[in-house]
Amino acid sequence: MLGFCAMDYDKQRAFLVRQRWRLVSAAAACGLLLGLAARSPVSLGARLAAGALALGLLWTAHYLPNYLGLDAAAVRRPRWVARARWFVLLLAGLVVAAAQAWLALAAVAAGAALHLALVGTLRKPPPVDLRAADPPRFAALAVAYAAADGLVLWTARHGGVADLLLAELLMAFAFLALVLLRPRLLLPQLLVGAVVAALLGRLLAPVAASATSIAACTAVFLWTTGVAHLYAKVVQQNRENFDALVENLQVFCHQPRETVVQNLAESPARLAESWRRENPQGQGEVTAWYSRSARLYLYNNCQHHLLYKHIVYTLGLLRLARGRVLDFGGGPGNFSRGLAREGRDTTYLDVPGDSANYLRWRAEGERLPLKIVHELDQLEGPYDVVYALDVIEHLVDLPPVFARWRELLRAGGRLVATYYNGPNSSAPMHIDPGYDARAYLLAHGFRDVKPTLVGLFSPELMHKKHFLILERQEV
Repeated sequence: MLGFCAMDYDKQRAFLVRQRWRLVSAAAACGLLLGLAARSPVSLGARLAAGALALGLLWTAHYLPNYLGLDAAAVRRPRWVARARWFVLLLAGLVVAAAQAWLALAAVAAGAALHLALVGTLRKPPPVDLRAADPPRFAALAVAYAAADGLVLWTARHGGVADLLLAELLMAFAFLALVLLRPRLLLPQLLVGAVVAALLGRLLAPVAASATSIAACTAVFLWTTGVAHLYAKVVQQNRENFDALVENLQVFCHQPRETVVQNLAESPARLAESWRRENPQGQGEVTAWYSRSARLYLYNNCQHHLLYKHIVYTLGLLRLARGRVLDFGGGPGNFSRGLAREGRDTTYLDVPGDSANYLRWRAEGERLPLKIVHELDQLEGPYDVVYALDVIEHLVDLPPVFARWRELLRAGGRLVATYYNGPNSSAPMHIDPGYDARAYLLAHGFRDVKPTLVGLFSPELMHKKHFLILERQEV
């Protein structure tokens, strides 16, 4: 039964709980920074800036290791660094300009020029197989950037920038280096933290014996080491997720690992190019195109499900389930499997093809009591929840489908759906119905209950405008 449990949401949930506990070190460091900011003898503006940066560093530790680590697209990480470095340089420029440290501002400009010269090398795609080692150029880039960052911080120190702000800028630069280096073992993580803290100690050498500088160095060590450890653990989890998926697809598609990995990486672009080239019109042509593209769509959806945002979103969706559930347009079936593994009475509906066959193969291997159908008239209500995730934008004639959903839901049952109006550059196959799907549903027997179910700490994607939770009203 090789690989049947790929994308096990119980394991993802347990991993994310452990990540929250691993945040303790970085959170303690940020708490220490906030305390130092409150007691600092510098101006109110500098203290407020230091406090804001401390909170930003806490958010960085909480979110970015998971966001950057859980991802099947290896190219996204260096591209993110390429963009984020501009932001950190801008932040450094604002800090040194506020202190009127003009030499430091020139150093920031020199750092920006260096980044402009190196950004092409940074954006060069790394190997698509997550098992492969990072290219040596990442380490070389980290060293080059570190030299430029050191110049910025040294000139900022001599330009009168507050010590605490220097520490926080150093932590921001260190994070960009960690994203490139990703030390996997605990000893290198501790070593990186010690080196960064020692660098701060050298910057603050004139006051190295003060309690404030010792506390700042301690915060830098705790935060850098803690974030390095968080990142290493998420990279390990991502590789496990990726390998489990690749092993599944190797067996199901009867293809070697190299082919599976390449298809996962290329599927989004190849699907978009195919749609633009063929430009299907009408429901018949669209359905035929999806049938021809079934294998690519399976790969596309599978790699998308490895994303951190999508994993957390799916865990949130699972909490909304109750009673009998319909997964309409369920794609590769990860969500249907998640529902069935939690004991839900689950029906999966999608067009015949590789995605449905992939789910059927896994469900049989895991002995999951899933019902799999391909036509609306095969469904037997009533259902307590209908999920229609990333489906509406792929349908040409929506009103009959909307009406059928309403028929299938019991009174008070929920429709959990997403929709996008119109195509975009990465998904030209999204169809614009010519009206707002949400407004149409609200005018035809549904009411919005999203505000009562989606709160401040709900997954990010649930807060998006295109995410709906509607309740079927009584006739």
